[in-house]
Amino acid sequence: MKIGFFGTPDLASCCLRGLVEGHEVLFVVAPPDKPSGRNRRLVFCPAKDEAMCNDIPVYQPDVLTEASFMETIKAHGADIFVVVAYGKIIPADVFNMPPLGTVNLHPSLLPLYRGAAPVQWALINGEKVTGITVQLINERMDAGDIILQEKIELDDEIDAGELFEIVKETGGVMLSRAVELLASGAAVRIVQDESSATYCGKITKETAQINWAADSKTIHNLVRGLNPSPCAHTRLGGKVFKIRKTSLRDIPDVRLRPGELSFYGKKRVLAGTGSGVIEIVDIQPETKKPMSAGAFINGHGHLNGSFFQ
Repeated sequence: MKIGFFGTPDLASCCLRGLVEGHEVLFVVAPPDKPSGRNRRLVFCPAKDEAMCNDIPVYQPDVLTEASFMETIKAHGADIFVVVAYGKIIPADVFNMPPLGTVNLHPSLLPLYRGAAPVQWALINGEKVTGITVQLINERMDAGDIILQEKIELDDEIDAGELFEIVKETGGVMLSRAVELLASGAAVRIVQDESSATYCGKITKETAQINWAADSKTIHNLVRGLNPSPCAHTRLGGKVFKIRKTSLRDIPDVRLRPGELSFYGKKRVLAGTGSGVIEIVDIQPETKKPMSAGAFINGHGHLNGSFFQ
């Protein structure tokens, strides 16, 4: 199959790598390069890096409906377009261009968790099951017919980074299968049940702020849902601390007020919540690297008894 690919982050890069193995990827569309770091050097997104490694032409239009861009990609003669976390709305004039239409990989069990950050929100909300959907794009966000779905069982410890790794491993295989089904005419298109649709928004600084008056499970789910990025955060002594990993296992019989910090022995950091106590396993002080609870205790003993805000 001849494929035109639209994507941006590492997830897109991994899916592109999988498609290249069994199909002819004619071009990749990625967002314009952005300056990064103190030197403001232009940085390529992962999808562009992967395309260049495979000598695939890359296009980076500011506007997808630019006449010259549309003429260029149409001239490639792709059978189908594939979208993975491109980050921009694909207009109808573009997604209707190839004969087989355009498919999108979405890391949820649509119609659940349409929109941004479905991986993070599924964990924040404490879901026990999520999944991956390959769906045809239409005019409405994540509302097109479903071609393939796979469920992913979740335990109480998996974080967003680990869940994304599962999606990366499976996404490229699912996309290849969906493309083949559509090409052969064997695809069974399942119309989404609009009455079951749910939506999730972007992760904001307010989303990531820990409310220590919340129950321990809610805080634990927030932490794992936002690890490794942007990380749940709190304030202590006027500085921001990122909480990267917590645990609800084997909590000592200790009574603490919400936000109260307690060093339990030489290796355990506990914090009070609205329902009891949570253990902080990995923490990152402002301007510092992530560290274990033991390392934190060694360097911040004076904070014992302080309160997170």
